[in-house]
Amino acid sequence: MKPATFTSFLSLLKKSEPPVGLLSAAVTVSIIQALAALMIPWFLKSLIDNFSIDQVTPGLVALFITVFIVQMISNAFSIYWLQVAGQRIVANLRTMLWKHLLALPIPFYDETKSGELVSRLNNDATTLQQLLSEQLVRLLTSIVSIVGAITILFFLDWQMTLVMVIAVPLTLLIIIPLVRKLHQISRETQKELAGLSGFFAEMLGEVRLVKSQATETYEMERGKTRIEHLFGFGVKEGKIQAILLPVFNVALTSMLIVIISFGAYRVSTNQITAGELVAFSLYLFQIMTPLVTMTEFVSKLQKARGATERISELLEERPEQDGTRQVERPFAAVHFNHLSFGYDDTTLLHDVTFSLPRGQTTAIVGPSGSGKSTLFALLERFYLPTNGQIELGFHAIDQFELASWRNAIGYVAQDSPVLSGTIRDNLLYGLTQDVTEQQIRDAAEMANADEFISSFTLGYDTEIGERGVKLSGGQRQRIAIARALLRDPELLLLDEATSSLDSESERVVQEALERLMEGRTTFVIAHRLATVRHADQIVVLEQGRVSGIGTHDTLVETNVLYNKLVTQQFIGQTETTRGSNT
Repeated sequence: MKPATFTSFLSLLKKSEPPVGLLSAAVTVSIIQALAALMIPWFLKSLIDNFSIDQVTPGLVALFITVFIVQMISNAFSIYWLQVAGQRIVANLRTMLWKHLLALPIPFYDETKSGELVSRLNNDATTLQQLLSEQLVRLLTSIVSIVGAITILFFLDWQMTLVMVIAVPLTLLIIIPLVRKLHQISRETQKELAGLSGFFAEMLGEVRLVKSQATETYEMERGKTRIEHLFGFGVKEGKIQAILLPVFNVALTSMLIVIISFGAYRVSTNQITAGELVAFSLYLFQIMTPLVTMTEFVSKLQKARGATERISELLEERPEQDGTRQVERPFAAVHFNHLSFGYDDTTLLHDVTFSLPRGQTTAIVGPSGSGKSTLFALLERFYLPTNGQIELGFHAIDQFELASWRNAIGYVAQDSPVLSGTIRDNLLYGLTQDVTEQQIRDAAEMANADEFISSFTLGYDTEIGERGVKLSGGQRQRIAIARALLRDPELLLLDEATSSLDSESERVVQEALERLMEGRTTFVIAHRLATVRHADQIVVLEQGRVSGIGTHDTLVETNVLYNKLVTQQFIGQTETTRGSNT
């Protein structure tokens, strides 16, 4: 991606739908404030050159006071309005980013750390907000002050003004290399900050693993190394800032001394008046101070350029491929036609062909790594096949709207995810239709969940903590089943939903699953063959290829791998039983 320019910053600003009216009002009052400030030196010039007590009239005093009041009020309004506009722009930008992130495909998240994305949503957006709210108003008033002051100065004394106009570019030439270096360091700093955010997010999300492995000291050192690395970038940035502003100030001060000395000489030779020199000096300050402000703006802009690059890069990521058709109920059969899938020169599925008959249960078995979970991911359209396609009836599933397709699917995983919030929040999560309180309770009862939910003091309004840490594995599974029942899916995906449970929880969850499966097209990943031996059909997957399709009894006789898996599990169960009896 090309480095961001001020044009790309303005382009991003336009995408965020800025409040044009509020920005226009802020610009207008900023100009009024700057113009009011330009009047004051001119008044002083008149007083000094034509001073007499008779000239200090009530009207002149009132005019001075009015100018000061206008300057103060317009400055206050410009700051406030630009703050509001800046906050609104960043809020719109974050909303746009969040919407875009939710539309990006799963492969993007496979390659990108979540902490880096959080950094773009928070840190980068805040960097832009600071530029807009804190620096832009100063830039506007600085431009007006500089243009206005230079215009008046040419009118006062074009020779002195010419000296100043020549000196300013020479001063800027000194700081341009420093500004470029600052931009480079700012980009590196923001990249490192995003990496640190990703590290923190990952470690805090897996804090149980850290503690169970007693790696707190190790992770503390890893975090400290990253923090020190970020500190190093901060020190580099501080060095540039420590050189940039003093060099600029020395250059401006030297220029000021030269110009005022030259002005004093012209006063002594009666080429200009004392009042004109005073006015010239004050206008010079009205140019110098904004130039310092503009230097700070340039410094902030370098950081904003880095943030703009990262945000623009994110917005250029292509969203998930969507279709236009709506899923019709009841579901037709689902067909896997010569399906292949792989990535990074690794093929996971080879020419897979079979069907999921409507209203029947199909189980898929095979060794770990044979591609079972990949089939689920392709069916949910998290990934696109490299060859072949999946069809619902006579239509490829990529022809259907993503929301319509996924709303027709219910998924219960080995360890079904739940969100922080209440039990009710999790039961209703993702539902597109309204449900009654009775329907919620009926679904919970069918999932064998109502009893344990009712045992809580707050019942369905009980907070379950982040990732449902206040619930057992079996309780989380039953909530997932109840959620699927409320969803009333046409296609049910079960990734061995009882494999990680104890025997009693397994029995309860299995009963709930059997109720959920009734009359639905069901696709089951089986790790324990005892749970699927009564499936309508079983598909054997071996090294990404279908090696057999049939019932349990048929495959035991005809498929070598299936027979081997059944034998191994039978022997394992027998030994477990003997061990428990002893």
